[in-house]
Amino acid sequence: MAQMAMGQPVGGQQPAGPWQPTQGGGGYKWDDGPDTDPEDDDDRAEPTYGDPDNIAGMQGYQPIQGYENVGFGQGAAAPPPPYLPPPETDRPQETYESNANITEDEARDAMVRFVNDHCCYGSKPAKEMSIESIAPSSALHYELETFTETRNTSRAWVPYNGFDMVDGPMNGFPPGPWDIPCAANMLFSDEVREIEVPHTAFVMPCHVCNARGFNRCYRCHGRGRVRCSFCSGSGHKWRTNPQGERYQDDCHSCSGSGRKMCFTCGGDGRITCNACRGYRNIKHYIKLTVRFTNHKSDYIMEKTDMPDHLIRDVSGQVIFEQTLPYLWPIAFYPIAEINHNSQRIVDEHRVAFSMERQLHQRQRLRAIPVSECAYKWNDTQTRFWVYGNERDVHAPDYPQQCCCGCTIL
Repeated sequence: MAQMAMGQPVGGQQPAGPWQPTQGGGGYKWDDGPDTDPEDDDDRAEPTYGDPDNIAGMQGYQPIQGYENVGFGQGAAAPPPPYLPPPETDRPQETYESNANITEDEARDAMVRFVNDHCCYGSKPAKEMSIESIAPSSALHYELETFTETRNTSRAWVPYNGFDMVDGPMNGFPPGPWDIPCAANMLFSDEVREIEVPHTAFVMPCHVCNARGFNRCYRCHGRGRVRCSFCSGSGHKWRTNPQGERYQDDCHSCSGSGRKMCFTCGGDGRITCNACRGYRNIKHYIKLTVRFTNHKSDYIMEKTDMPDHLIRDVSGQVIFEQTLPYLWPIAFYPIAEINHNSQRIVDEHRVAFSMERQLHQRQRLRAIPVSECAYKWNDTQTRFWVYGNERDVHAPDYPQQCCCGCTIL
């Protein structure tokens, strides 16, 4: 098949429409068709069609300069362009904010809300408890996000209707994977984009239907008829009259013939090729898959007995935040543990994504208020924690936890 340049019809001829059932007359004979009608099966699904096994040996194949070794399926990632980090002199100054604690009334209100959210918890301890002490503290949550881009190339194909323009090698040398403009719609958000590489398209006869535009019907195996599933092809059904006597009657589904027209192909024995949609031709091209990925790592410093992971999902005060194409770790925070783990996480990100292009980084240090409250109710003396701006409560030792009924008030 002749190459079609962008804006030109194939071979200078008007393209034909798609194949339709009964086109070219009925009674098409398949070389490997069955000798008998198959039994009908409503659940039989159309087979899936894969990629051509040996595209290089097929009629119409054209090698694409720069992409000769690209195959079908997800190809290997193209190495990103080299990146030169900025000098240390570009490092910005670090400034930090402060945060506040809660009062006894706020702690009690938080516990009451916590109990109200648990239908089986009794409310008396929350209302009557005596808060003996509140130990305020701040948990620190450090987060690093590295937003990267990966580019992969693979062969792809779509039905070709004869009208759409084909951007082939005759229009120019195909650009490299990293030379094609593609920007993320939003920073720090995962996204996948698929792009046809310019100047890589060409048209070939459909490899699934051999350019016929149709395939053998998968339901009737090309015969146009199927054996009736209600009577198993016999044309008769055994029935029982009001007197309890059994007798043989014509099958109502097939009117006694034992055969039915195939509803999938309408009796033609052929169905439109699902690969080329009946147009007989396929457009092949090189597909560029661009993946934007937001890699996250964090560290939580929380000194009480409350589980650290609870800090991750509540809000607090942002005391430090930076967003830059290239980040330096926190180095001057008054708590050395934060500086050390920021350095560790930043170093891990610098080597973890060698086959991805780094676009942006964001680091954030949050202070989450945590108050450890010691209280007494009757003979119970224990603790609960109030944490986050939402004033969430962690009270694993709450005195009245009932799972066998909700009668405790």
